[in-house]
Formats: sequence, structure tokens, C-alpha cells
Amino acid sequence: MVLYEGTDGWIGVEGTTLTILRTDNRDIGPRTLPFQALSRVTLREATRLRRGHIQLCFGTGVRVPKGADDVPNMIRFGYERREQFRALYEYLQGVVRTNVSTGVDMAAAYEAANDPLAVWQVAQARRQQDEHRQRIDKLARKIGPEAAARQDIMAAGIASATGERCWLVLKHLPGLLLGRELVVVVAECFLGNVLGTVVLTNQRVMFVNTKFSGDQVQVLRLGEIIAVSASVKLFKGALKVQTLRGAMEFSGLRIEDLQRLDESLRRVDGNVGSANQAASHGGRSVLDQIAQLAELHEAGVLSAAEFEAKKQQLLDRL
Repeated sequence: MVLYEGTDGWIGVEGTTLTILRTDNRDIGPRTLPFQALSRVTLREATRLRRGHIQLCFGTGVRVPKGADDVPNMIRFGYERREQFRALYEYLQGVVRTNVSTGVDMAAAYEAANDPLAVWQVAQARRQQDEHRQRIDKLARKIGPEAAARQDIMAAGIASATGERCWLVLKHLPGLLLGRELVVVVAECFLGNVLGTVVLTNQRVMFVNTKFSGDQVQVLRLGEIIAVSASVKLFKGALKVQTLRGAMEFSGLRIEDLQRLDESLRRVDGNVGSANQAASHGGRSVLDQIAQLAELHEAGVLSAAEFEAKKQQLLDRL
């Protein structure tokens, strides 16, 4: 067997078979597959500053998670090994051309090879399903039967990176929601210096701070929002919401929750744009916002002084 050793594994060629081993994955040992199963091979050249890699595809495509850092069919190599892996790439390209020109059924050849990777992936999928079911059961027990019976509350809690830490708020949500109000996103975050839970529904944004004396809830109607802007620092992020009454900033959000909150907020309220979009709106948008201010004034949300001040700010943009 001729070995091509990389930085995280090796590829061996012997007769009409390939053997692949990733040394950083203890769950999968050496995998030997026939040339006839090889459907594609790609190469990224190594430089003095960047490692290269060779990636093999078998059957009908790449049977590994896209973007995974530990792709079992990819072997990385350094600059000093670039010539050996270039030669391997060109040789295997010839194998692929032969398979195509002779009409080899590469998918059938791969299936017949009983690749250990396929067995490992099935086991991984089952393990992930089991973990997901356990997480659902755990959350349902914590938030109680009333909240657990709501599919929207359960879905938002499970999807959130911090949903399990918001269980007490989730438990109380049925009593906080309006008629036909559906929960879209929940996430632990800060509003100012206060740690709580932001809840996005199809009607409102709520910030809930749970205390022994009860829940303190700040509410923002979607119609009051002019623009949103997201920012990220290291592993946390913030979402700034600009409204007719000022700005609110939800900080300390996990990146996954920030993205979900930002995207969902724009989706549930098509009038919400980015801060840059809001700043570039023309005169008609300003007049629409003044009409919204008038509605808030009539509803008692804004005082007469607040209404006049905000209206003047908008008129100054024209």
C-alpha cells in the first residue's frame, strides 16, 4: 500500500482500493472502498501560510455534514507534502474519469462497500434524536402541563440556545399572552442591567423579569418599531430596537438567539427594517410615522408634549 500522510490522517492506495483514516476521529477506523465507488475528488493547494486538503466523494455525493470541521473524507496536508498530494489528486482524477467513461454505477459500488461511515452516521442521527427527545421531555416537566401543551411555547423553548434557562418565564407565558398571540422566539438577555427573558410573539416584544413578587413585564408593540440593528462582540450579541418612543437594547444574547430574534422580528413584522433603511426613508415614510405618533397620542401612550417633540423630530427630516 502506498500511503499519503497528512496532518490529520492518511490515504492509502493498494490495487483498486482506497483506504482512508482520520486520526482525529476515534469513532471511525480505517475505511477501505473500491475505486469504482469514487465519484469526485477536489484539491485545495497548500501554501506556506495555509494548509491544503484533498476531499473524496463516493457514490452520489459527499456523505458527511456540510461544513463539518472533521469531515471523514477530507485529509489536510502541509506545504511540504503538496507535491505528493497533487500527484494523488491527479491519479484519482483519472480514476473518476475512467468510472464515468465506462459507465460504472458509482452509487451501487458505494452501497455494496458497506462503508463504516454510513453506520456511524446512522448511530449519530439516532443519538441526536434521543438527545432531542430527552430535552423536550425535560423542558415539558419544568414548565408544567399548561405551557407544555402549547406547541408554540415548546418550539420556541427548544429552538432557543438559552430556552432551558428561561423555563420559569415559559411556565408563566400562558397567563401573559393575549388571544391568538403566538410565541416565536424566547431568549435570555439583559435589558440595561437587568437580566431577564425577551419574548417575541406575532404581536409584541416582551421583556420579562421574574421576581419573587411576580413577573415584571415591559411590552413593545410591533407597530411601534421603526428599525432593528444587530451587533456581535465575541460570543455574545445585542439587538437594538428603535421605536417611536426611543431605543431599547437587548444585550448579552447568545449568537444563535440573536440571529433567530433578528430574523424572526423582521419576518413577523414586514415594516421593520435595518437602521440604515430607516434613516434613508423618504418624506412619505416620515408622514406615516407621524400618523402612528398621532394614534399613540390618542391612545394615551404619548403625552401631548412627547407627541409634539417626536413629530418635530420627524418633520426636521423632510
